[in-house]
Amino acid sequence: MIRLTFYSILAVIIALAAAWISASPGHVLITWQGWEIRFSVAVMLLLLVLYTVLFWFLVWLIKKLNIFAYFNDPRRLHAKRKKGDNDLDQAWSAFALEDYKEALKLGLRAKSKLGETGGVLRLLASTTIKLNSGENPYLEALRKIPSSVAWVEKQELDSLIEQKEWDKLGPLIRDLLTHYPKNKNLLKLNFLVTARQGNWQSAKTALNTALEQKNVFNQDEQKHYQAVIDYCLSLEEKAAGNKAESINLLKTVLKNDPAFSPAATSAARSLIERDDKRSAEKILSAIWKVAPTWEIAELIADLYPTESSNEAFRRVRKITDSAPDFVESQHLLAQVAISAKQWPDARKALEKVINSSKASQRTFLLMAQLEQKQKNDQKAADVWKEKSDRANQDNHWSCTSCQKKTAHYLPICPACNEFDTIKWQRR
Repeated sequence: MIRLTFYSILAVIIALAAAWISASPGHVLITWQGWEIRFSVAVMLLLLVLYTVLFWFLVWLIKKLNIFAYFNDPRRLHAKRKKGDNDLDQAWSAFALEDYKEALKLGLRAKSKLGETGGVLRLLASTTIKLNSGENPYLEALRKIPSSVAWVEKQELDSLIEQKEWDKLGPLIRDLLTHYPKNKNLLKLNFLVTARQGNWQSAKTALNTALEQKNVFNQDEQKHYQAVIDYCLSLEEKAAGNKAESINLLKTVLKNDPAFSPAATSAARSLIERDDKRSAEKILSAIWKVAPTWEIAELIADLYPTESSNEAFRRVRKITDSAPDFVESQHLLAQVAISAKQWPDARKALEKVINSSKASQRTFLLMAQLEQKQKNDQKAADVWKEKSDRANQDNHWSCTSCQKKTAHYLPICPACNEFDTIKWQRR
């Protein structure tokens, strides 16, 4: 009864509205880009009624045919995801083959099927980096995914390393270490970056922190890096006037890395300054057996200025005989032999180098000196000097990163700012 009353009232209202519209007709004008559509209010109301009826009919039809269930069908969704995964796999394959444009196209196709998942965004971000496309919105999208933040920061790390912006690298590494304090790569990188900045005490702290975890460095690397840092600290101590502490550190260096010749050179010079030449000779003799350099050779040759040339020859010969396979030994022996007029020994030493195919500029210059001193034969000396001009360069200090030569060992290359890349280069 209530429903009948409601519909009756509704019919009366519609009839009264229709009567009013008929008695007071109006028009509706629609203008669009020069076109005009003009119709009566009654027609407009009729169109609204028809639109409403059509809308409700479409809703009824969708429910009747269960169309939404089609879009949410598990089998259809599974097939779509499978296609997306296939596109993503192909995108990574294209990325591996350095076809970055194809990788980006396939990645975007995968994104349309899978959405902005971490895997898709990492592919797109990596590809954009390789294409040097400037702005990379995918990195920002990944940053919003907690599990991908570390990956994003690793990309930033790689970029800063490539640009050698060591000052910006430090804070980023330390931030990552707060979340991943035992990560071996981060611990190693933290030490190397700190060392590149020349802050040796901080580098020692970073190294000790890294060594608390196993296998960050192998045993040889560990001992060598400890030696390099302690060597740098010893130089600071010496500059501050703490010579005793400097020598103690250098002895620790040689204990960790007996072949680290810069420490032996520095220690010997400090001991010579203290007039402890016996201790200096002991250190120089030990390092000569494993890592002779021309700096060490000069210290050995000039260790006792008051001794005769024959005494120097006999003393030096004992040292060079302990390491006969090094070119430096034969060069040093020839040098002191020429000074002592021990001509056969000098010639034998130099011929040994020449016959070993390791002859260098120094070899032929010493041979020219021998011809002049022994025979006063300037013509023969000139021949050896000409050979020296065409000969290979002597063993020397140079950077393994940029190949620049240096006069002596430095912990940081002055040309490329790389840490611990200056090595004694042997032929």
